[in-house]
Amino acid sequence: MDKNDYKSDYKNDYKKEEEKLRKKLRSMRIIATSLLVFMAIVFIVFRRYEDRGLFFSSVAAFAEASMVGALADWFAVVAIFKHPLGLKIIPHTAIIQNNKQRIAKALSNFVVSNFFTPEIIKAKLDKVSISEKIFGYIQQNKSSIAKAISNKLPEIVDSVDDDTKVSELVKQQIDRKIEAVKLYPMLATILKPILEGGHHKPIVKGLLNSTYNYIGENKDKTMLVLGGINKTLTMPFIGDLVYRKILEFLYTQAEEIDTNEEVEVNKLLLSALPKLIEDMENSQELISKGELLKEQIINSELYGELQNKLVDVVLDFKNSIMTDEERLTERVSAILDKLVLIISENNRLQDSVDSAIIDTIEGIVSQYGNKVGDLIYDTMDSWETKSMVDKLEVQVGADLQYIRINGTVIGGLAGLAIHLLTVLF
Repeated sequence: MDKNDYKSDYKNDYKKEEEKLRKKLRSMRIIATSLLVFMAIVFIVFRRYEDRGLFFSSVAAFAEASMVGALADWFAVVAIFKHPLGLKIIPHTAIIQNNKQRIAKALSNFVVSNFFTPEIIKAKLDKVSISEKIFGYIQQNKSSIAKAISNKLPEIVDSVDDDTKVSELVKQQIDRKIEAVKLYPMLATILKPILEGGHHKPIVKGLLNSTYNYIGENKDKTMLVLGGINKTLTMPFIGDLVYRKILEFLYTQAEEIDTNEEVEVNKLLLSALPKLIEDMENSQELISKGELLKEQIINSELYGELQNKLVDVVLDFKNSIMTDEERLTERVSAILDKLVLIISENNRLQDSVDSAIIDTIEGIVSQYGNKVGDLIYDTMDSWETKSMVDKLEVQVGADLQYIRINGTVIGGLAGLAIHLLTVLF
């Protein structure tokens, strides 16, 4: 199945799932409304005979209170999405429509403050051995890396005679290249094919899983945030439901991002990362910070050690048969194995690599964390309100109808209890 076929199948599946949800919503509305109508009929019938005894008056009281509870909860559920009966004069209705900007702002602040601060990113990355991931990538792609090196290396050593000249030349070339290259524009050049090839997805999936675990382990904190978004009386009824829907959304996004280009998180990143890459190429402020970081790397002990290792590699190649591409590739592959082994067994070098990468990522997050929040806010604010409300109602509306059913039953029981207390005592 090619990419277009998969997209077509996904869209069809999405439409089928949405239709199922709409059908379920209609069914639950019918059930809740039918229960209200039934209680109204019971009330009309038994109200005529309530003077015949306690049973008739109790049923009438139950039905009357059930109608009140059902109507009150109907109003509460409808008010979340629209104006009940179209009456805009009633305050605190159409909550989502009237508070879209406030909801977007609260959500963007929540995401940034809990997931896109340098401290949080550093804490997460400190638990991951980045150097091990890099070495693992080298080992998995050793053949292609070795072939690329063996194609270019002979050009470097053709014009030199002895090991001293090779050493000096290599170090001079490294220093000259590094000084000439701007760090962040170079990283932007690397990020472009990663983004275009979809290689960012494993990282995003890891962040989604981390977010899912964080919210799952911090329900009380999340509920406080949700309560701050909606301070109306409906939050005690829908807060737990919204919390579960958030977890469901994160889980779905993490599961689908590997195979579905149209998943919401991927679309958001594809709209945001190009701007980040553009800033890394053109923002003088960001480029200057990158040059300061590059200077720190050049002056580090790790840079000197890697430079010496590369010189040793070049000297070894110089004395080999440089014209035999097959043998050269095999030799490069063996040296890559050796280099990975040396660094993997040197904890100090691993720590240096990890620290350099973490500092770079931390700097980028510090620079762009707030812009992620702005992107979330702008994206949600640009959504067409009616369409957004409709989609939200389709997703959670069927579950909210249980509030109406519960209100009918609980209201009836409360009315019955009050009636019995009044009559008997």
